[in-house]
Amino acid sequence: MSTSERFVAAALAFDRDGSPSQAALARGIAGDPAALAVVDRAEEARRQPVLVLAVCRWLGAPTGPWSALRPWLLAHSDEVVAELGRRLTQTNDVRRCAPLSIALARVPGPVALLEVGASAGLCLGVDRYGYRAGDHVWGDPSSPVQLDVDVDAGIDGGVDAAPLPDGPLPEVVWRAGLDLDPVDVRDRDQVAWLETLLPPERGDRHELLTRAVALARTAPPRLVAADAVDGLADLAAEAPDGATLVVVSTGTLVYLPGRRRQAFVDEVGRLGARWISYERRDLLTDVVADVPPGVPAEDAFAALALDRRAIGVGDAHGTRLHLVS
Repeated sequence: MSTSERFVAAALAFDRDGSPSQAALARGIAGDPAALAVVDRAEEARRQPVLVLAVCRWLGAPTGPWSALRPWLLAHSDEVVAELGRRLTQTNDVRRCAPLSIALARVPGPVALLEVGASAGLCLGVDRYGYRAGDHVWGDPSSPVQLDVDVDAGIDGGVDAAPLPDGPLPEVVWRAGLDLDPVDVRDRDQVAWLETLLPPERGDRHELLTRAVALARTAPPRLVAADAVDGLADLAAEAPDGATLVVVSTGTLVYLPGRRRQAFVDEVGRLGARWISYERRDLLTDVVADVPPGVPAEDAFAALALDRRAIGVGDAHGTRLHLVS
């Protein structure tokens, strides 16, 4: 996929996510050869539209339409390319905890939770949040972080017939994460970068991040700067005896090349860990998730699976889920 095509695809995703200003900027870059030339100076892995636009905001780019951003981008091209080389996309979308919670509820506790690509470790707090699907609630009803998810059971009876959790999630007695560049929730500058990655007009997502960070600061998770494959065994060895080791990956494995991705899958199997994945539906050859009839493509972007067995399909952010088992 060319850089222009990546920005066109991102514009469509921004539109679906309710971020029209970012969609307009992405389309502007997609159709501008001079702007594309700036982005193409960065290494391929850093040409992600979300990252490019966030770096521009971080460096003080003017707000407004593409006509305002374009001259700034061309005038500050060296700064933008240099900053892209230092930054990673770390959206740490807490909303993905809703599908994660449904899979985690099927694992007997106590649980030792290990997330790869953990960023600030906010998804490691899955058991500390509350969830709602229609009138059905689970998790922690007193938590300051409450997540709504639209659930289609794929069977007669609607959400009331869906195999959803009841009450609190299994007890998590140990939690830790791996990330190439972990974010310390106690560091305001690092948290500010997470905020910059969010679309400016999505105040609801900014508020959710603020609440999740505040909760995480009350008991900051253990985060280790390491590769998802090379660091997995050493961190897993710290998990306490008697707890079920659960490895979690949510939108992370797409950043691993194919062979490294398979090496990760093999390492999880070697450790004998349970594995919850919420990854792009066509990414993992071992996870086969059939799309229920009538489900639009954007609602089947990701596959939720436990130990490679598909539980459902959902949108990229975990806000809409269609259960298949």
